[in-house]
Amino acid sequence: MRVTVKAINNELKRLGHDAQLVKGDGYFYLSSGETAAWLDRTVKVPTLASLTLEQWVEEFEKLKRRNRELMGGGANSEPQPSSRPKRVRKS
Repeated sequence: MRVTVKAINNELKRLGHDAQLVKGDGYFYLSSGETAAWLDRTVKVPTLASLTLEQWVEEFEKLKRRNRELMGGGANSEPQPSSRPKRVRKS
């Protein structure tokens, strides 16, 4: 089976993940959904064919674990968006 962005995105969706793989200039990154708040979303490979479909899914899982660690969560927690308070303008 030929690896395509569509095939990878369909497999991520089939596995219950809310994310989209997007091509950058010499790399790929995960965008939208559960990856929107991630600090690290980049897969540094030059072509889609650099990895098999299974390896792309493994890369997604590695990034998911890495972001849990980066954001201070444990192995069972999900990364959360910033909870910085909003500024209130005084009139």
